Amino acid sequence: MQRMCGETIGSLRAGLMHGLCTLQQTSLKLVFPSTCASCGVEMPEHDQDDDHVSICESCLGEMTFFTSSICKRCGAPVAEGIPLPGDGCFCCRGQKFWFDEVTATGAYTGRLRELLLKMKPAAGNRLSLSIGKLLWARHGDRLRERPADVVTPIPMHWRRRMAHGTNSAAILAEVLAARLRVPLAGRLLRRRRNTPPQFSLTPPQRWANVRRVFSVRRGYHLRKAHVVLVDDILTTGATCSEAARALKQAGAERVSVIVVARSVSH
Repeated sequence: MQRMCGETIGSLRAGLMHGLCTLQQTSLKLVFPSTCASCGVEMPEHDQDDDHVSICESCLGEMTFFTSSICKRCGAPVAEGIPLPGDGCFCCRGQKFWFDEVTATGAYTGRLRELLLKMKPAAGNRLSLSIGKLLWARHGDRLRERPADVVTPIPMHWRRRMAHGTNSAAILAEVLAARLRVPLAGRLLRRRRNTPPQFSLTPPQRWANVRRVFSVRRGYHLRKAHVVLVDDILTTGATCSEAARALKQAGAERVSVIVVARSVSH
């Protein structure tokens, strides 16, 4: 299989990204005190190593993590004991997705929702870094089971990125790529137009809003590649599906989505 940029270049990039991520984390520890990235409570110094999630036990306890069965097709929680057919759960049955599977950490509600909203501006970069570590702590073993060739985030339109000053999905992807030791392709996908925010739209409008909004930039080779696609929230799956469409049409063989939270309307 032809990897994204070749075995040697990919290894060098992975090593470089791991070094840069470690340097970034070290710099953050010099700038910020040893406090919880969520509530600011002081934390023991030994809890600030590179792999430790800088979120206190109290805040972690307020997050609604998925502990029951999860639909691998869309990431929605499923009641224990309910069998899941191959066509998915009640949330996604009959829905066409371009991605192959979804891994979600918890429900988009309560403390987890608050933290994801805090990650949106540049002031939330430290929190994004901590949430990225949380993703790895909870899903690292699963991500290792099916080796990835490249990790890429859902991109923001340049105008929105200028307004926010950051892209939290890119920081999450950076953390995961460094720990998987695979290339991070932050510019692999391009958002062709500045679409209205998805949260303001109905489900059908969301699909229409992002239809064919993504494209793969020239110079990237994805033939038979396994791409890990990273975002903060998944609701209808429209955004990630359209991104996966672009990746598949560019040659990717498999697209695995990982998100922090799954929003489900019952």
